[in-house]
Amino acid sequence: MNLIDLSTVAPAPIQGHTSKGDQPKWEAGGVWYKADHMGYEALAEVVISHLLEKSNVPDFVLYDIVNIQYDAQTRAGCSSRNFRAKSEELIPFERLHRAFHGQGLAQTLARMPEATEQIRYTVEFVESVTGLDGIGAYLTRLLELDGLFLNEDRHTNNLAVIRNQATGVFRLCPVFDNGLSLLSDLNDYPLDEDVFACISRVQAKPFHRDFDEQISAAEQLYGMQLCLSFDHHDVSDALAALAGIYDDAILRRVETTLREQMRKYPIYFRA
Repeated sequence: MNLIDLSTVAPAPIQGHTSKGDQPKWEAGGVWYKADHMGYEALAEVVISHLLEKSNVPDFVLYDIVNIQYDAQTRAGCSSRNFRAKSEELIPFERLHRAFHGQGLAQTLARMPEATEQIRYTVEFVESVTGLDGIGAYLTRLLELDGLFLNEDRHTNNLAVIRNQATGVFRLCPVFDNGLSLLSDLNDYPLDEDVFACISRVQAKPFHRDFDEQISAAEQLYGMQLCLSFDHHDVSDALAALAGIYDDAILRRVETTLREQMRKYPIYFRA
């Protein structure tokens, strides 16, 4: 595994876009690096992105595992190519809504009692100000993925579009930033706790605390979007590639978690 020395590289400014605190991040030579912060976020990023290679997700960030050296310590992390051109900026839905309506999207959604209403409002707002089509399908696919992989961090600052600053043209973000999935936060989901008890405690964002409720609401509006073709062997292979980097107990828990989620959502898997 590559050892990346980032001791002389300034970390990226903390954005506050993560509900549990930002991972240490660096950008160097057109590559982003993120170090594990609360558990095994890099493992989650790498495994999920490689499983998405067997899916109908049209655009996603591929992560690779690395060792990162900084502040006289070495820890596991992941790397990915920068998916933005120099002239592009990432604009979270939260910021976009504040620019047009003077308040954040989350504050507006909090006044709507139904997930269906919140999702429809979000889609119609983003399409109206960006000129993009297909936001409903895009958002639905994200919510389906979040339910499958137990991503607990899909708040309104982690939903975004990309804007070309020179032309003003918007485009969709690839699927990225799935580090807080698969029970990766060992503070909230200790390794010695029963894995099924942990799974039952994970809460969704941003439209409902229950993954199934917000998936159902989105699919009611825009139809089912996700199609997957990976199987248990692919999961085992992806985790085997990380043996020696993460403890066997972590690898076993992630495999159990993925198998349980695949059992729960067979509808997304192609026969």
